[in-house]
Amino acid sequence: MPLRVGVAGTGHWADTVHIPGLKAQPAVELVGVWGRSPETLAAVARRQGIRVFARFADMLGEVDAVSFSLPPAIQAELAVVAANAGKHLLLEKPIALAVDAAERVAAAAERNRIATVVFFTRRYVPEFERSLDAARRRPSTGARVRQHTDALLPGSPYAGSVWRQAEGGALWDIGPHALATLMAVLGPVERISASRSPDRMTRFTATHRGGAQSEVSLSLHTSPTALMSEYLFHAMDGDFALTLPTFPRPQALATAAGELAANVAHGERHHRCDVRLGLEVVRVLAAAERSIATGVPVAI
Repeated sequence: MPLRVGVAGTGHWADTVHIPGLKAQPAVELVGVWGRSPETLAAVARRQGIRVFARFADMLGEVDAVSFSLPPAIQAELAVVAANAGKHLLLEKPIALAVDAAERVAAAAERNRIATVVFFTRRYVPEFERSLDAARRRPSTGARVRQHTDALLPGSPYAGSVWRQAEGGALWDIGPHALATLMAVLGPVERISASRSPDRMTRFTATHRGGAQSEVSLSLHTSPTALMSEYLFHAMDGDFALTLPTFPRPQALATAAGELAANVAHGERHHRCDVRLGLEVVRVLAAAERSIATGVPVAI
């Protein structure tokens, strides 16, 4: 029996990734969509040919799980509501913009014994995961990540994203992807030193358990001629660059939804990218913000 899933959100990412990804996953049944703007909700539902829910609570009564595509602060609030209703969660990253909010989501998931998956996008791309497995097999002393995108330049579908346009947008939008990858190889982050330059580039150096260090630079405002995407691990036998394939985002979402459905079917609540990792990532990001504000390293 397929997992009945409802989508919370009607923005570009919901319309172009979550909804088509769920439609493509045979292990789930896309029940419908709810959103905060009645006009946008109606337009998305009409375009996608799916059912409209006027209230979030109405959708919860018809589904087994919720696929969230909302700003992080709103997601965190409604994810707790969904978890308390016994609904499984497919969450976006970051799962919240504050540690206490992320803790509430994780606690609700644990208390209600539900399955969770966080959509760290590349972690659902087989070629990338194979490259990550290869990196794990090579003892690494550190890593360098450079993720410089043009996501907030004029013309981008995300240019109007309020939470991304905030001063810490690059850290909270791209940082989760970097951390979900780095921690999979180098282990948990124990200390972080971060800075933000006038050109809105965010940089941080993270010290991982065992002493490895990762150096990361992130931007959402890079010119098209200077775009950069690199994950380079420093191994004893030489540097090792992760494979960064191009991939259709809906397909990655379909994979994430399929893994959530499989966990639900088997009564399994643990996942390599579950809410516990989501919480750990938020703790590191919040520590990085404190480091930027104070100018000193912060222990986690």
